[in-house]
Amino acid sequence: MIDGKRVVAWTPYGRRRTYSILIKYLERDVNRGLVDEVWAFMNTDPVGQEDDIAYAQELAERHPWFRQVHRPEGINLGHLPKQRYTGLAYRYMTDADTVYLRLDDDVVYLHEDAVENLVRARIEMPAPTAVFPIIINNAICSHFLQLCGKIPMEWGTVNAYCMDPTGWANGPFAVKLHQMLMDHIEAGTVEDLYLYQDFPLQPGTQFSVSCFASRGEDYAALPRPGVLVPDEEESWHTIHQPVAKGVPNILRGDAIVSHWSFFPQHPFLNATDLLDRYRELADKVVA
Repeated sequence: MIDGKRVVAWTPYGRRRTYSILIKYLERDVNRGLVDEVWAFMNTDPVGQEDDIAYAQELAERHPWFRQVHRPEGINLGHLPKQRYTGLAYRYMTDADTVYLRLDDDVVYLHEDAVENLVRARIEMPAPTAVFPIIINNAICSHFLQLCGKIPMEWGTVNAYCMDPTGWANGPFAVKLHQMLMDHIEAGTVEDLYLYQDFPLQPGTQFSVSCFASRGEDYAALPRPGVLVPDEEESWHTIHQPVAKGVPNILRGDAIVSHWSFFPQHPFLNATDLLDRYRELADKVVA
C-alpha cells in the first residue's frame, strides 16, 4: 500500500520475452510493500502463444500475489485485433480504494522510486484521468526530455505527437534512447533524467499508454462501472475522458520507466544486445 491505497500493477499480457524482465521489478516492489497485487490480463491467442500462456500460469502457481485475469465472457468485438480487447480489463478495476498501475508487457525497466512517486502523484492529484511517468521510448516524453535538454537535438527533433516520425517510428533513435538510459543506470545517475516540473498534457492529446496510474473510483463512477465508452483504452484515457472532464492528464517529472519498442523500431532494437542488458539488470534486483 501507498498512503493508505492498495496498488495493483497490471499488464495486458502476451509476451514472455519481455514480461519476464518486467516481472522482476514488480516482484521487487511487492517485496518492498509498494505493490499489493500483480495482474496479467490475458490478451493471448490459444494457438501460437502456448509458451506465453504457460509462463503466466507458472507465475500464478509460484507467487500468491500474481493473478491471471481473463477477458469477460460473452463479449465479442468482432474481427478487431486483440489489442482492442484491453479496454475490457477496466471492468475489474472498480475498487475505490485502489490505484491501478498499467504497464505494457514490454516495459523493461522501473526505476526504484518510479512506483512510489507515480502512485503518490496519482493520489495527490485526483482530477486527471491518468498520470504518466517519464517513459523512455515514448514520443511525447522524448519531446519534453528534449525541451529540458536531456536528449540531444542532434538525434532528431521530436514533436509533441504520439506517433512522431522520430519519436515513434525511428529505430536508430530508439537505440540511442535505450543506450542513454543504460549509461545512466550503470553510472547511478538515472535521476539526472528527471524533468524540472510536471507537465500537463492538453486535453485531447493522444498519448501512448505504455504506463500510467489511474483510480478505481473513477471507473466505479461510470454509468456502467468499469465499462469504457469508447472501449479503446488509449482513446478513452487520453482523448475522450480528458476532453469530457476538461482536465489535462499529467506527465510526472520524477518517475522513470523504459518501454522497449514500437513495431517500426523492432528490427533495429532486435539487432542490439540491449534487451539482454536489460535482462541482466532485472535479474540483479531480486537476486
